[in-house]
Amino acid sequence: MYISIIVRKMIKSLSPTEQMIYSKLYPKRVITTMDVFRILKDRHRSVDYLTNLREKGFVQKIRRGVYAILPPDAVGGSFLPDKFLVAGKLRDRYYISHHSALELHGVAESTFNTVYISSPTYQRSLTHQGVTYRIVTTKHFFGMEEIQYKGEQLLASDLEKTVLDCIKRIKYAGGLEELLKSLSNIPYVNYEKLWRYLKKFDEKVLYHKTGFLLETLKRTPVSFLNKIKGELGGTVYYLYGKKNCVYNRDWNLMIPENLDELVRFA
Repeated sequence: MYISIIVRKMIKSLSPTEQMIYSKLYPKRVITTMDVFRILKDRHRSVDYLTNLREKGFVQKIRRGVYAILPPDAVGGSFLPDKFLVAGKLRDRYYISHHSALELHGVAESTFNTVYISSPTYQRSLTHQGVTYRIVTTKHFFGMEEIQYKGEQLLASDLEKTVLDCIKRIKYAGGLEELLKSLSNIPYVNYEKLWRYLKKFDEKVLYHKTGFLLETLKRTPVSFLNKIKGELGGTVYYLYGKKNCVYNRDWNLMIPENLDELVRFA
């Protein structure tokens, strides 16, 4: 796909090959060295041309091998690439997770300048243009789906996996208040799928926390809550933080003493 003739005139300072690369890859917005290699079929030339485009201000380096393509009217100025398109290029095996997945599913209460990316292998997080890309190492690499986003296919946790990922690591959901508000925005939950995922996690603490939060929001069938209660253990767990907590006997859980106030505004 080529950009318009008008735009091509704006990039007349580029060589014919540079124009061709820029025009073909511009719709992707965020690219990798491999994207250029697929056009030129030569790794060294691919790196050289990316370097040239970067020096001329047409691409912006995000990290090694990952670049944002600037719109013609942004060349030479400041430009903030789309955080989700960047996230989709940082790892080969990944899925966008936690609060970022809530955002992609359209149920997050707020938008953050942190993108959570889950992967089975460790990689250092990075910050670019004020956005932090937090790589979360996980052994629970399941429950993903492809999401069409601005012409690209992104891999993100499906809604039920997102719920459990966020409950497991509430900090990555933006904290308890943000999580409660986001969960209350979810129009529908597939409880059969949620149960399958709970069994795959196979973590007692997650049964305690999930059951309590679902009951708190007062929208979950009692039969499903009773099913979760059948998996509870004798250990007392903390929902989120260990300061100023009170004990909830039904879920054998220590909860923040101001939870009622948080729920009231959820």
